[in-house]
Amino acid sequence: MKRGAVVSHIKQITPITIRDIDFTVSRQIEQCPKTMMLRELVMNAVEAAAKAPAGRRVVEIKGKSIAECGESRKLTIWNTGPGLSSVELDHICDLAASLGKDMALEGNFGMGAKVASLPSNTLGMRYRSCRDGVVSQVILGKREGVYGKVWIPVEDSFEEVVDVTEQVRNESEYQLDEDWTEVVLFGNHPDQDTVAEPYDGDPKQDRQWITTYLYHRFYSLPAGVEVYLHEGTHPRDGRRQFKLIPERADAFGRVEAVEVGEGVRLHYLYDPAYQDGGHNKSISGSLTSSVSTAAIVFRGEMYDVRKGRKWAADAPAFGIPFGARHISIHVELPDNFPVRHEPYRRFVQLVGSDQRQVMVEDFAELVFRNRPEWLIEIINSLAPKSSASTDDLRKELQDLLNELRVKTKSPREMEDGLHLVDEGGARGARPERKEGSAGDSSKTPVSPTDLIFNPAGAKRANISKNLEQAPEIIPLRDEDEVAEKGIAGKAARYVRETNQLFVNLTYSAVSAAQDHLGLRYATYEDPEIVRELARQWSERLVMGRVGYAVVYAQAKQLIREWTSDDVKKALEPESLSLAADGWRDAVSTAYRSISRRLGAAKVQEDSDDEVEGALA
Repeated sequence: MKRGAVVSHIKQITPITIRDIDFTVSRQIEQCPKTMMLRELVMNAVEAAAKAPAGRRVVEIKGKSIAECGESRKLTIWNTGPGLSSVELDHICDLAASLGKDMALEGNFGMGAKVASLPSNTLGMRYRSCRDGVVSQVILGKREGVYGKVWIPVEDSFEEVVDVTEQVRNESEYQLDEDWTEVVLFGNHPDQDTVAEPYDGDPKQDRQWITTYLYHRFYSLPAGVEVYLHEGTHPRDGRRQFKLIPERADAFGRVEAVEVGEGVRLHYLYDPAYQDGGHNKSISGSLTSSVSTAAIVFRGEMYDVRKGRKWAADAPAFGIPFGARHISIHVELPDNFPVRHEPYRRFVQLVGSDQRQVMVEDFAELVFRNRPEWLIEIINSLAPKSSASTDDLRKELQDLLNELRVKTKSPREMEDGLHLVDEGGARGARPERKEGSAGDSSKTPVSPTDLIFNPAGAKRANISKNLEQAPEIIPLRDEDEVAEKGIAGKAARYVRETNQLFVNLTYSAVSAAQDHLGLRYATYEDPEIVRELARQWSERLVMGRVGYAVVYAQAKQLIREWTSDDVKKALEPESLSLAADGWRDAVSTAYRSISRRLGAAKVQEDSDDEVEGALA
């Protein structure tokens, strides 16, 4: 035998071992976000139930008392999937053990439920499983700083896995003629109500946390699987079946799914107000929240869920400047889309060397371009009407922009009308023609993949039409709308994707300018006219200041004096607020206009007095 062949059969490496296994296991468990607990437990139950006979694929979520813990409720999840023998139950207690699952990070391979649940259930989490009429039990917990299987006294010894068939038969809660598995969460102490306080108060949960979490996490279930919530685990009464968002289409005002290529579907959902109240229509008869959301959907689960004020602030970039509290956007990716969830399933990330997190705003332009016409009509109906002064101001800004930029080959506003340039794409998007009636057919579609796959550090492409046109100015006078746009305490927010400038007319600079002008003309005989002119001009001054700031920034990039990052900084709400605070630099224009108006009014009053005197 040759020397090389001999060497090839000799062990050439000593594997790395773990000397402090208890420390390593504890670290692995405790670095998992504990708020993933419910997802992991329900997903395991759903996957198990999917293997049950058709018509009997059931998951039950309830709270019940356990003899060892007195009267306090313990969160319980039960499913009708194939039961486990005592040997199999013992096997799955190992950290990365699984049965019948894909041992890969992309699969749900069994480690998650234990890892996510144990930090919040150091007293114990009890597994019971019925297989062929025999019920085996094991309890996982933490004792003396070590996670593991809790010893159970049996006769004159201690056991890790025990047979509790007779106890289950006496309890009469479950049948022994079918397979099932149950998990009960004991929490960290016996009197902890793990239905109401699953994390022992850190973080604290509201009374419908279970339904809200499930509703904003699961988007589809395996065929035939039904999930039921018992009274006390949801805000209504009785045992009720849990329905996912796609299953509740009739509960909304209108929904539409748009295919945009490569298997990507955009779900547009409109949820009108319910009986003129603070809720949306889908709240009627529902177990769940009616708050609108934006999210990525991948392999039946929702990621990067935006809701409430966060979604309202982000929505303008998706072409939804108004009505976000009634509109949901869900970007559903096909199973083979080149992304994967990270190990703890908190988010999805790109595959390959660029493993950055994929965000829902990566698809903002795709959503914007494909908005159905009915949705655009609804958005327009919810928008405040622009005043003539706003239109005049926009024309003034357009004239300034035309003067500031150097000559380019791209079209611009001309005497015979506005000539638009070709639209740019978002983040490396490539033009791609497609047939279809959804959305604006006059717009060039973009590739979903190219919207997110670009070299690391690349910036969003310039949207030519927005650089070539002055922004649409949208004044906000309602404090709730101001808060929704994320500019409470700030003067304005510019949305580059839609070229809209939201101006906060509750900002301090507006009231300061109004007080200044009111005081300057306080001696005029008609205070009502003074107040109205002061209000109009204070708003005009602030809108003009932030509008000019946006136009100057646009011009800087058009003539390549500033980079895209420089322009972005100049257009931040903080920068626009500083521009608004400089209203005094432009107040002389207001002086001249108000003086002319009041002077003309004074002359008219004097003439009227002379006529009345002559007639007398």
